Amino acid sequence: MLRCINPKEAHLLDFAAGVHIRFRLAGEKFPPNIYYKIFTYRPVTDINSFAPRDYTVACSATLGATVKNNKVENPNTEDLSRWYQREENNGWRLVSDRIFTSAETDSILQDSNYERKFFHYSRLQRQKDIDMKRKEKKRQWMANMYKEGKESEREPTENEMNELISWCDDLNFDSYVNNWLELAQL
Repeated sequence: MLRCINPKEAHLLDFAAGVHIRFRLAGEKFPPNIYYKIFTYRPVTDINSFAPRDYTVACSATLGATVKNNKVENPNTEDLSRWYQREENNGWRLVSDRIFTSAETDSILQDSNYERKFFHYSRLQRQKDIDMKRKEKKRQWMANMYKEGKESEREPTENEMNELISWCDDLNFDSYVNNWLELAQL
């Protein structure tokens, strides 16, 4: 399928590369634009991601016994600004003959191609960051639901109260997100 969409990239990929192509509908007007993104399911090693030091700076002397054994903070704190920063260069690409006319104004192309995300070298820290983003998203969702409920405040009828109670009992953010993910993958 990629041979029809983008022959220049199709000849770079073969079965051994182990890639998936994911499609997405998006846009501000109807009919929506079709976007694609290439993912790999085979292991890829980014060597600098697990050793992101600045190798151009001379190595400092070894730490003394007082720093090592007494758990005193290291007085020689290292400047992390020159360390390796991973950049994601796999943004969404537009599948359309309108690509040359709308590439500069298409917000989805610009957001996915120019957004820089911080990538921590520690897998545990990345997982913590993902969990924190998920919790924050859930908090925002709950706050939005609460705000909408407060805005439409009036004296409810008995029937509406029963419906609201049953709706609240069935309310589950995780199933809501999973439902949207299933719909997005169809």
